[in-house]
Amino acid sequence: MKEDKVKRRGLGANFIYNFISQILTLIVPLITTPYLSRVLRETGNGQYSYAFSIVTYFMLFANLGFDIYGQRQIAARQEDKDAKSAAFWEITALKCIFTALSLGVLYSVLWTAGFGKNYTSLIAILSVQVAIVPLDVQFLFRGDEDFRAIALRTIALKAFTLVCIFVFVRTSADTWVYCLCVSLSAAFSNLVMWPSVFRRVKIKGFGRLKLARHLKPAILIFLPTLAVTVYSVLDKTMIGLLAANPDYENGCYEQAYKINSVALLLVTLISSVMVSRNSHEYGAGNDEGVKNNIYFAARYVWLMGLPLIAGFAVLSQNLCSWFLGEGYSEVSLLLIIMSVRFVASGMGVVLGDQLFIATGREKYPTIATMCAAVLNFGLNFWLIPYFGSIGAAITTAVAEVVVTLILCICAAATHSVSVFKILLSCWKYLLAAAVMFVPIYFMQKYMPYAIWSFAAITVTGAIVYGIMLVLLRDELTLKVIKKLAGKLKARKSSAECADEEGENNV
Repeated sequence: MKEDKVKRRGLGANFIYNFISQILTLIVPLITTPYLSRVLRETGNGQYSYAFSIVTYFMLFANLGFDIYGQRQIAARQEDKDAKSAAFWEITALKCIFTALSLGVLYSVLWTAGFGKNYTSLIAILSVQVAIVPLDVQFLFRGDEDFRAIALRTIALKAFTLVCIFVFVRTSADTWVYCLCVSLSAAFSNLVMWPSVFRRVKIKGFGRLKLARHLKPAILIFLPTLAVTVYSVLDKTMIGLLAANPDYENGCYEQAYKINSVALLLVTLISSVMVSRNSHEYGAGNDEGVKNNIYFAARYVWLMGLPLIAGFAVLSQNLCSWFLGEGYSEVSLLLIIMSVRFVASGMGVVLGDQLFIATGREKYPTIATMCAAVLNFGLNFWLIPYFGSIGAAITTAVAEVVVTLILCICAAATHSVSVFKILLSCWKYLLAAAVMFVPIYFMQKYMPYAIWSFAAITVTGAIVYGIMLVLLRDELTLKVIKKLAGKLKARKSSAECADEEGENNV
């Protein structure tokens, strides 16, 4: 068999392809959420939220940290196809084993004790996403630093999802249809990546695979992932169990968490690229390169996260009024509370995933997330019965902050990076966001809630924020402007040369 050499793309190209994937992940919910909020209403969205929260636990155990671990293993073996192939098939085999175990437990509970009669059929349909876990091979492409294939896959997935939702989900009784569309879309998106897998890895016999060597490191990565799930997905489960009006509260929480997570993608979209690059740099012994990447990623979090916090503080009610329609009265307050995640979660990803997990020090994210999970679990029991989804949002925000604080302490104690340097790098973005807040606050105060006013205020805020960063001579902003100007100049020069050549030919 002819071995195809996988082309390793630069950091800039991978950032662009990852940006395309994340933007599509951002745009599609912006299109579907207003439709689904009106069609399925609070009850349908709440039922989906609770059912998916149950299925998420089993998806989590089926993955068992193999995706992040596998990405790191592939990244460290980019130049050795034999070693990379062995790692790929070993990790895929383990995913098959743990998927079978997860499905066995899920169906045993579902058809005996159950999770509530209103949710049985929804959970059964969504369980397809557990069954297809072994088919998800994104870790191979991320490890190879080939984000183009992932971008193409995302385009196919999102297009298929959009068509299915708008064609088949038509009434409030179609919650099960929505679950089926989501599950089939996920299956389709995993299958389309497999034809190119065999050009990247060699076939390995099962008897030659060494599975046990991957279990301990994968479990170490799984533990912080499990803890993160406790204070994200478990919130929805506990709302379903403890809230006075669980479907309504979960419906509001689901919409707020979805909107917040879509905006959060703008903050975390470089993470996948940076994890692969830092794993590669660390494997090559370039510790200074890892540090520089972390400082860059931290500045990016400040750049995107701080104006998002200011924007959601001002525009949440405006957004909810036209985006979700009637019946979601709590969502605007939930969005304001959850906006803490734009910085807290962003920095947690930088220090947890891009620094510690990328360099094989999973114990620090494990400690941070386990502490936050215990705190979150306790606060949920106390707050949800009294405050419903608002209590869950408060505990999530607190948990995210706790994780980041502990990771900062670990980073400082291990001398991995300078936490002071990271904190100091925020002052320009903080000042620019504060200046931006003033005009958008007064604009919103005297303008009606409508999509046109939301767009006008958002554009104004972005312009003010950008101007402030230019005036403050922010290095990251000036670098982007310089790069864009260079590309425009190059295109202009190419066009002029083409015109001159045409005139000469004439």
